[in-house]
Parts: sequence; structure tokens; C-alpha cells
Amino acid sequence: MKRIAFFVLLVLSLVIAITACGKDDPQTEPTPDEGEPITYTITWVDENGNTLATQNVKEDAVPSYTYNVTDTAEWDYTFNGWSASTGGEALSSIPSATANATYYALVSAVKQVYTVSFNTLGGSAVEPQTVEYGSKAAMPESPTYEGHRFVGWSTSSDDVVEVDFEKAITGNTEYFAVWNKTIDIKGLLSALLSGYELNPYEYLPEAMRSDYSANLVNSEDIVNDYSDFVNVSDITYGFGEQWHMVLENIDQSMVFFNALTVVETISAGSITAFNNYFDKNPQDTAHYEFDNSGYNITISFDGEVLYYVVEYIANIPVIGEVTAQIAMSMIAETGEKSVRIQLGDANALAYTVRENYYDFAIKYLGVRRAMFSIARDNEGSVSGKIYEYLTVSSLETASAAEFYITDGYLSVVGNKADGLVGFSNTICELYDTRTGKMIGYEVNETAEKLGVSVNFDTLWFALNVVDGIDSIKHVTSQDGSETMLYVNGLSTEWESKTVGGFSLESFSRRFDIEFRTQYVTSYDPTTQEYTVHKIQVPMLFIQADYYDTHTDDISSANDSITAEVKISEAELEQLMSDYEELIPVFIENKDVFTVEMILAYIGEKITF
Repeated sequence: MKRIAFFVLLVLSLVIAITACGKDDPQTEPTPDEGEPITYTITWVDENGNTLATQNVKEDAVPSYTYNVTDTAEWDYTFNGWSASTGGEALSSIPSATANATYYALVSAVKQVYTVSFNTLGGSAVEPQTVEYGSKAAMPESPTYEGHRFVGWSTSSDDVVEVDFEKAITGNTEYFAVWNKTIDIKGLLSALLSGYELNPYEYLPEAMRSDYSANLVNSEDIVNDYSDFVNVSDITYGFGEQWHMVLENIDQSMVFFNALTVVETISAGSITAFNNYFDKNPQDTAHYEFDNSGYNITISFDGEVLYYVVEYIANIPVIGEVTAQIAMSMIAETGEKSVRIQLGDANALAYTVRENYYDFAIKYLGVRRAMFSIARDNEGSVSGKIYEYLTVSSLETASAAEFYITDGYLSVVGNKADGLVGFSNTICELYDTRTGKMIGYEVNETAEKLGVSVNFDTLWFALNVVDGIDSIKHVTSQDGSETMLYVNGLSTEWESKTVGGFSLESFSRRFDIEFRTQYVTSYDPTTQEYTVHKIQVPMLFIQADYYDTHTDDISSANDSITAEVKISEAELEQLMSDYEELIPVFIENKDVFTVEMILAYIGEKITF
């Protein structure tokens, strides 16, 4: 009996142990409580291996999942169903759930296709193109439009933004035709070749030109030696440094302007030859090259600018034999004309002509670079500006001037002063335009006195307008350490007079006579050449504050001399008012143009 009871207990223990082991085994499917349904985990994965969703699905139920693939600008996607494995065959249907399962999306992709359309804005139709994403549109045949010339395609109908046909297409695109109105190229060429001439001297009064006959001197009569008394009436006075700078640049520019006579020689034949060519090629963008008696001529029109370019070998005075290029152009819409003349490598001039206005820039012999402008208003008054850079022995100096020509007067303001060592201030010169004679000039100078800047305003006059001074002698000591002045044949030395008092100007001179640089011109009828002479002439200066007392001041320092400047009140007023009004304007403008700006304006030789 005991044995039977033990066996029963042993069997019950084994049953309990086996039941406990079954509960802890993770590989065993769970057994739901009586009345609860069995569920399975279903996983949905996209074409890139990313889990889209997981679902708990009852046994024998059919799982489902809606997958919407999002297209991109580059790709057009299509959902092709589900597979039981990555990249497997598409299932005809999803089976009912009998176990945990994973399904994989099957997706195909093709490049997006876009339309490139061409809006001709009134021109002939251009067929649209169908282009895959990332590919390039083909440049179509140019459309036509009566009365217009096709220029190109733009990305905008408002602004001309040139189309880059090498750029990839990434969406529907519309391009717009750009048109220019048909232009009478023949008429343009005739207009260009009949209105390119420029003679700067036409803007200047005759008496203010260096070759004015009444101003010409005999070179043998020019006084250079004052070691003995020289009568004032024998002294030759000319133009001051400011006006000479203007004339010098105009004179040098005339070397270039004279080269334009070549165009006069060949222009008629050029027009005929070009018109014959153009009549046979009316649809061609105008570009024509031909030779004419040693002149290579190119006529070209790019839709906006007409060019007439002549190249030849020239023998130019001063410069010598060089390859020359004359390049003229005109903007079709505005009629503005520009000319560029190249004479060899080191010499070039460019200018632009408008109604009653022109400007030019010049580089000359590798030494001078200058910018010049001049204009005439409706009343006939003329104004001009010049900016000059000179390089001599590797030393560069910069000068500028502004001039104004009205009825009766020419005023020129500048900072050119070769004759004033260390001069860095401003001079206002005044001339009578009827005679070309200098009335005088007013100088603004700044000096350092005891570490403080002191401003001096001095008036300068040629001795031939000073009543009471008839002759002058200028002697330099043997060692060159001092100079002595004598006037009117006197043996007593000319004396100046200081301001006096107690101020920084106390020891400055109220007046004195000094030599200054001027320029005169002579003419040789044998060689038919003009020569400009740089001379030193004696001038009386008076501090502006002491002009009213200059006669008394001179006589108080020089007992036997009574001297007085003989210019009219109107002339004095003109000089002083110009000084007050024009110098501030000049100071503001004198550094406007740099060498780099001048060279940029001149540019390079025209090439096609």
C-alpha cells in the first residue's frame, strides 16, 4: 500500500514539473485563455527597407495596408504590390494570418518629364520640347518677327536674363524671345561716318589758342637774360601753367584727331562696298571685312552697336611709323558716337561725342595719361575739366584744372605749378578772351609757421599792367646764395615790405616781384612749325588783404617808386569772385579721376 502511494506522488510531481517548464519556454506559442482569439504580428516594409507599420491581426483574418508613394521633382513612382521577401515576386493577394509575417513593398520609378515652352511674344511659333529631369533643352531655331531682329532667349518677359541652354531642366519652364526693332544699318553707317569728327579748338575762343596770330612771338625776341636792365615793354608774357596744361593736352590730342583724315579718304568707298554686301545678305548679322588700298576695314553690327574699324600702317609726326587702328562706333538707339584711336602700343585716345559735349582720354608716349571733358551750354558758355598724370624719370605728378569761358573772360583753376617748388595748392588764372592776354591770377597757398598752417591769398600781375615800373634787372650772386632785384634803372635794390604786427603773418611780405613760369609760341614760316617756349617772367604779387594799399606800401619801401596795378574794377572783381567761387569746386573735384580710371576709359584695341 505504501509503495502504491509513493508512486502516485512521484507521478504528480513529474506532471507539476513538466507544466512549470512549459510556461517558461519562449519558443512555445502562447495559449490564450479560453474565449480569447489568437493574434499575429504583421509588418509592412517600404522599398528602401524602412518599416512602414506593424499590425496585430487575428488568426485567419486577411491583413491589409494602403501605401501611397510620394513622387519627387526628379522621380515618378508607381506602387506594384507586396512581396513576401525583399525584391521577390508580387503576391496576387495577401494571405490570411496564420503566423507572424512581413511584407515588402514593390515600387518602380521613372524620371519625371517636363515641358519647355518658347513664348515668342508675337513672333513665329516655336514648338515646345519634352525634357527629362536633369537633361538639357535644345536651343531651337530662331523665330522671326516682321519689323524686328531676334536677339536671343530670356528667362523673363520683363528683363533680359540670358538663357543658359547648358543648364539642367528641373521643372516646367518657359522662355521668352528678345527682339530688337529692325534697324537701318545702311543709314546708321552713313550717320556714323558723317559725324565722328572732333576738333576741340572749336570750343575755344580764337585768342585763347596757342597758334593765335596776334599772340605769336619772334623766338629771337624772347627775353631770357635779366642780368642787365630790361624794359618792361620788351618782356614777352604768355599763358600761365593752368591754361597751358589745357592747351598742351589738346595739342597732343590733335595728333590723333588728325589721323581721322584717313576715314575721310576711304569712307565713301566703304559705304558703297558695305551696302553691296548687305543687299546680298539682308538676314545676316552685319559683319563685313575688306581691304581698300592698304586699309583693312571691318564693319560689324551686333544688334545694338555699329562698329567701323580701320587698321593700317601710318607715319605719325613725333611718334613715327606705327600700326594704327581707328575704331568708331555708334549706339543705334541713342545715336551716341565713340571713337578710339591707337597709334602703336604706347599711344591711344578715346572720345565720346554728344550734342554740345565731348570727353576724351589719352595716353601719350608712355609719359602722359589725361582725361579731358568740355561742354557748351545753350547760352554759348563753355566749361571743361582736365586730369593729368605725368611720369618723368619714374616720378609721377598729378595735376588737374577746370576752366570756364563766358563772354569776355576765361577763368582756369588748377594746381599745376612747375615754377613753384613744393607748391600743393591752387591757382586761378583770368584772361581776356578778346585779346588772349592774362589779366592776372590769384594764388591760394598754405605755409607752416611755428607749427601752425597759415593761409596766404596773393594776387599776381604781369609788370606790363603795373604803372610806375618801367624796367627790371635780376642779378644772382656768384655763389648763387642770393638774388637782387632792381627796377627803373636804379642802383638801389628793390625792397619788399612785411605785414608787421604780432601774428603768424607778421614776417610775410605784403608785396614783391618774383619770376614765374609762362608759355609763349613762335612760328617758323619756312618749316611751317609752331614751337612752344617755356619762359620765366617777372610778376608783381600782392597779398589780397593789402591790395587796396599796395601803392602806398611800395612807395614806403622804395622811396622813389610809385607803382599801381592798372586793371579795371570789373576785371579785379571778376578775378576775385572766380577765386572765391571756383576754387572750392575744384578742390572737391581734383581727385575724381585716377590713372586706372583713365586707362579703363581708353580700353584696348577692338578685336572681333
